[in-house]
Amino acid sequence: MIDYIKWGGRQNHNGSINNWNFGWKPIDSLPEDQRQAFKSTLKPFEITGEDADVKEALLYKVVNKAAGYEFFPWDQKTGSCVGHGALAVMATLQAVEIVTQGQTYEQWKLPFFLFNYGQSRKRGGLHGTGDGSFGSSMAESCRIDGVPPIDSNLPQPIKQQDGSWTFGSDAEYKWSNGDKPPIDLFAVANRFRVNTTSQLRNSNEVKAALRNGYPVTIASGWWGFSNLKVSAKGTPSVQLATKSDSWGHQQSCLGYTEHPEFGLIFLIQNSWGNAHGTPPGNYGEPKGSYWMRAADMDKICKEEVFAFSNFDGYPARKIDWTL
Repeated sequence: MIDYIKWGGRQNHNGSINNWNFGWKPIDSLPEDQRQAFKSTLKPFEITGEDADVKEALLYKVVNKAAGYEFFPWDQKTGSCVGHGALAVMATLQAVEIVTQGQTYEQWKLPFFLFNYGQSRKRGGLHGTGDGSFGSSMAESCRIDGVPPIDSNLPQPIKQQDGSWTFGSDAEYKWSNGDKPPIDLFAVANRFRVNTTSQLRNSNEVKAALRNGYPVTIASGWWGFSNLKVSAKGTPSVQLATKSDSWGHQQSCLGYTEHPEFGLIFLIQNSWGNAHGTPPGNYGEPKGSYWMRAADMDKICKEEVFAFSNFDGYPARKIDWTL
């Protein structure tokens, strides 16, 4: 049985400390005035223009094509899951513009999300180094501070033996101090801001965001499963997770498909390396991911599920998903 630590830190599983970390802090734990200030910045989610429904939208394939390599998985070493959610969002927003919208003047760059991890902690009233942050204050940092691209003066990601990427615990802790970031990146970050953030209310809205190329973060204290290795099931086989525990955790949602047996399912990208096992690959899934049923997504939408756009609102976009 897992001793559930809702707000950050490591998990104790059967008496031993594991290397899978949590760190999401819900907006309800912020002061009332701060909660209301953030909620006032959210725009109601609506796709404007001709929104054509599609059976499948797999944003992670777009990211791989833009990056030129297998971008996922990533492996958080501290309670930095909220930062890794921002990484997936900014990597995807860029990739959709370049790969599917033909913005040839842009060059895909790795987002240096550790800057925003620290700033999100500061915006949430968490000062100094430490674990964890608020999904709401991370969304605020992406919109107001912007997310800087990596350069040679910043820590570089390390590729681990299981194929996952990490910045390591030292870098995560150093940059968690939003009061004193090791390098001043505010000017460059300001050029790469998210324009619109919205809270999604149900799985249909999540599906609409994804099919128009808008990435989604999911955060919940309800969802989780105790056996991290997700077994494959169904035809075609997928790693479909079933709730059996509770995590205080943020992840990203980067795709959906209509499965012949399970109906609408969503691809969830975690930041625990290859903890969930190697996927069957029938949908080209990245390592470190798993699928979730629409009914479970509906329950998570009662907590914190956000869509992100680099436009004013969410214009409908024609995207060729045959990548």
